[in-house]
Amino acid sequence: MAAREQQFMDCFEDVVSLLNVCEEEENSISRPFIEWVINRLELAAKFVENILPFVNERKDELTEVASNLRILFHSWCRRLQELGLRNTPNCTHLAVYLLSPPESTVNIGPGRPKYEIDEETLLNFRALGFKWKDIAELLLVSRWTVWRRVRDLGIAERTGFTNIENTHLDGIVRAFMNVQGGLVGYSMVRGHLRSMSINVQRDRIRASISRVDPINCRLRWATVVSRRAYSVPGPNSLWHIDGHHSLITWGFVIHGCIDGYSRLICFLKVRTDHGGENVLVWEHMIAFRGHDRGSALTGSSTRNQRIERLWRDVFRCFGNVFYYTFKSMEESGLLDITNPLHLFVLHYVYLPRINAAIDSFVEAWNKHPMRTERNWSPEQIWSNGMIDRVNGRLIAVADVRGDADVRDDAYSWYGFDPDAPPPPDNGLSTVEVNDVDLDLPDEMISRLTNEINPLEHSGAFAIDIFQRAIAFLENLLSNHGSP
Repeated sequence: MAAREQQFMDCFEDVVSLLNVCEEEENSISRPFIEWVINRLELAAKFVENILPFVNERKDELTEVASNLRILFHSWCRRLQELGLRNTPNCTHLAVYLLSPPESTVNIGPGRPKYEIDEETLLNFRALGFKWKDIAELLLVSRWTVWRRVRDLGIAERTGFTNIENTHLDGIVRAFMNVQGGLVGYSMVRGHLRSMSINVQRDRIRASISRVDPINCRLRWATVVSRRAYSVPGPNSLWHIDGHHSLITWGFVIHGCIDGYSRLICFLKVRTDHGGENVLVWEHMIAFRGHDRGSALTGSSTRNQRIERLWRDVFRCFGNVFYYTFKSMEESGLLDITNPLHLFVLHYVYLPRINAAIDSFVEAWNKHPMRTERNWSPEQIWSNGMIDRVNGRLIAVADVRGDADVRDDAYSWYGFDPDAPPPPDNGLSTVEVNDVDLDLPDEMISRLTNEINPLEHSGAFAIDIFQRAIAFLENLLSNHGSP
């Protein structure tokens, strides 16, 4: 309880600090700073508004604070608009998908010919999250034409809001938050629901999160990352590749890749073998593309902020769950990382669980709406950029659709983020993970696999599964002799 009260005190101190910053920097004309202030003011107002129903004393004062924060938020928004500094998102326009409307069918009877719009095209665009009016623009027809086609095909019910009870919705949200941690917010939960083909109203999602985890719901505002300017011409133009090392103490390294233009996660997996993947990717790109073509870029940390920001969300959503679980196991004496048997069992139990959490995170991330990108998801932005004929000149897009070329001097600005803070190095820019020094017979591993399922349900963060696996192997080793 004391820790929870301290969290609330820290949040209020952050609000006070934010107000002091607003007063001290009221004449600032820096776009990144003003956008940061706007972002924090909006979240601070939501934080105060969310705790109002649970406050009995000094409620009028808190109501006034929330109102003043909203007023201040709108004031800074007007300043940004007056200065003409608002950042331009990547999804400022829909793709030029067709150069002319679809072909028309030949009518035997009266009436205008119908456009040939097939069901698969409509469902694919809708599955990506595009609105009907956006789909109509992509197909160069009116929204009424699209809607009539939807009605004729009988797919209206398959593309609307999902009929789901609150109890079922809460169960899905609770299961997701149990895996990803209590600090995941609305956009990630919505992305997870989209990955399950569940389309639910925004208010219902927010209400479900509040029912499932009312305390953390009021504390998430302090963890949101403010976005900055970013330079890259289109999808696939630049992929950021890096490793995440928060779990390296226990022999786990999460290796990932994110598309710089759309923030689409291309791959994300945890590994326990030797490192050096970045060098292998670099060597392959140079061998395949040749030198002096911008195939692999290295440079300052300000050019790799896309994936650095992803790592913050990885740790916030699910990485912290495993980090603090392993920490507590060590502190309680359940885990000894100098013991090869303990480390082997740790990897056996938690490697598939971490990868399962990663798979769930990737599905939610790629479909989560981004406030700074017109609430489009990374998947939408990537798909819109790939089908846009305007991007046909980009070699990254032309590799999929045809031939094109791009000026070499364009590479110097790829991924440039001039205002981004450098990430802490911590000596982990290049790492190798040592193998577990334990050689178990194949028969023993087979018996372990048959006896212990690392992915079975656990209400104790899989610590109970870890203990059972340790006891099982120790019993086998005592009967067969130490390896």
